[in-house]
Amino acid sequence: MEISELRHDLVRNNLRFLRLWLQRPARLGALVPSGRSLAAAMAAEIDTTAPGAVVELGGGTGNITAALLDIGTDPRDIVVIEREPSLCRVIARRFPQIRVICGDATKLRGLLRRAGIGPVKAVVSGLPLLAIPKRAERLIVAQAFDVLADYGVLIQFTYGPRAPISRAVASGLDIAGDRSHWVLGNLPPAAVWQYRRRAESRDIAGAA
Repeated sequence: MEISELRHDLVRNNLRFLRLWLQRPARLGALVPSGRSLAAAMAAEIDTTAPGAVVELGGGTGNITAALLDIGTDPRDIVVIEREPSLCRVIARRFPQIRVICGDATKLRGLLRRAGIGPVKAVVSGLPLLAIPKRAERLIVAQAFDVLADYGVLIQFTYGPRAPISRAVASGLDIAGDRSHWVLGNLPPAAVWQYRRRAESRDIAGAA
């Protein structure tokens, strides 16, 4: 594809994302898709040598998906969950070699089971967890840890100084989070967090 075509696709996808945001701002959370620097910082948290699939929640226009491929993730191991049909088509057209499931992240366990996907080593979330109802937030995070292997990690970003998963949800699910990166070059600046089961977090800290 020519550079001019790539730029045209980028502008078109951003405009599509903006139109969806204007219609349903709480569902998308940001005016524009995640920037390349943020996507790269999230992808860098993944251990490419570990076995298992990488599940992306809220694929948007595919910037995080591209970063996952850039770090060497096998496209057969990438699964994108996106509930907006138009964005599902964008990602499928942009990355025909990966699996795209058009569905709701609150039903993640069933979606992956029906598709025969597992084990899962990482869940990479682009969803605005702090902007959605608490019940939906808890469902999404609980489902993510239901599908993750014992060594698995949930990677989530946020635009503010607060943790991207509420304290009540993290405590109730017995998970621990650590901020791993500030991405000042993103618009707006963002923080990347890692979440693991508490026992797994203690094991990693003890081995360091």
